[in-house]
Amino acid sequence: MTISQQDVIALESRINSKLTGYNAEFIMTIHFSVDRLNDARNTPPITIPELENIFDRLINQHILAIVALNDKDTFNIRCTSSHINMPCGVRKETNNNGSISHKNIIITVMRKRNFFSKDPIEFKV
Repeated sequence: MTISQQDVIALESRINSKLTGYNAEFIMTIHFSVDRLNDARNTPPITIPELENIFDRLINQHILAIVALNDKDTFNIRCTSSHINMPCGVRKETNNNGSISHKNIIITVMRKRNFFSKDPIEFKV
């Protein structure tokens, strides 16, 4: 079943609602949601419940390490059971009130067992 842009927006909202106490959010790029999420090379197709499960485990296991990353750092999220990989980049911004917002830009997504990440930082779930 094809994942719609509305599905992605709803997923992003659910994930980010769990991160409000960390001043953090995940942003899914157009390349992630349009070009790669429904790509036929993802066999079996990636599902929303599968992605939500990955992000729940990521938040539970690694959120403190993720928010400790620096601006312009890159990292990979790797699910060891589904073989889904999501390369990401960090953008930190100072808000009007002086607090720092931590934005994790999810660049792409793929289901690939032998994915090689050039990023030295990898969060496995």
